[in-house]
Amino acid sequence: MTDRSDEQRQAAIVAFLGAGLVPGVSTAVFVSRLAEARRTVSAHCAKHVPFDDWLAGEIRLRGVRENAAVLALLESDQRRQDVADAYRDRYPERGDMLDQVLAVLA
Repeated sequence: MTDRSDEQRQAAIVAFLGAGLVPGVSTAVFVSRLAEARRTVSAHCAKHVPFDDWLAGEIRLRGVRENAAVLALLESDQRRQDVADAYRDRYPERGDMLDQVLAVLA
């Protein structure tokens, strides 16, 4: 049986990944892009490489890749506040969704 907090976390993450997208993007795409972003963040952390260039490239692509990159950095605690603030500035209409994701990551 799934714990209520797990359900809330999953719902917040799926909503965040799908922000700004047309309906119909499969969960498999979300899972794949988030896994790829998590691997990249992990590799950058292990090598002590800055995230700026990678994140800038993902943001230029917008959509699932952008959202997955931001979420992976929010999960990693690497410059969490800076990344959250920049996302909020770029998408003020997504502030509530960002707050929900930050709450389940805390």
